[in-house]
Amino acid sequence: MADEDQDEIDFSKMKKKKKPKAGPTPAKKEINQAQDADNKYDEMLTRIFERLRKTKGGGGSTDNQRCIVKQPEVVRIGSKKTGWVNFQDICDMLKRPSDHMSRFFFVELGTDGSITQDLQLIFKGRYLEKQIEFLLKKYITEYVLCQNCKSMQTILTRDSSIRMFTMKCEKCECTRSVQQIKEGYHHQTKADRKKAKMAN
Repeated sequence: MADEDQDEIDFSKMKKKKKPKAGPTPAKKEINQAQDADNKYDEMLTRIFERLRKTKGGGGSTDNQRCIVKQPEVVRIGSKKTGWVNFQDICDMLKRPSDHMSRFFFVELGTDGSITQDLQLIFKGRYLEKQIEFLLKKYITEYVLCQNCKSMQTILTRDSSIRMFTMKCEKCECTRSVQQIKEGYHHQTKADRKKAKMAN
């Protein structure tokens, strides 16, 4: 009998009925409206700061004109040479003559080399990709980047009368002279020593 009594018990009828949710009071409505207005205001501020960030440096354009430079592709050629595969691509991207850029790298690395028919830059010696990347950043800072507005949309021209290079920014029209690439320390190779002996 006890089992039959247990089967007849239905707990669903004993569950408390949920009270219907009361609608928002006038005070809550005002709070919700104020929060919505704050959210819209925050969104507008964010958009304004985004536009200011994009147009920083003048020019009045909302387009982000930042130049993204490819990473140098460096390969080993035998045991004594290094090749920069996409050298000409980066020269074109930066709008700089290949002879100017190659001279900078030869001086900085204290070596020499050549540009092949397929426009690769070959260095005498073994160099890592990180070394080339570091020097590329240095070259961009000194010979590409506008010091006034930080734009990379610049033109490098050589003034033959004073034998100096001048850089003009296409964005803010700022003009400045750049330092000449000076010969620095040059690592003396076996070939250099052989030439010196033959000269004596």
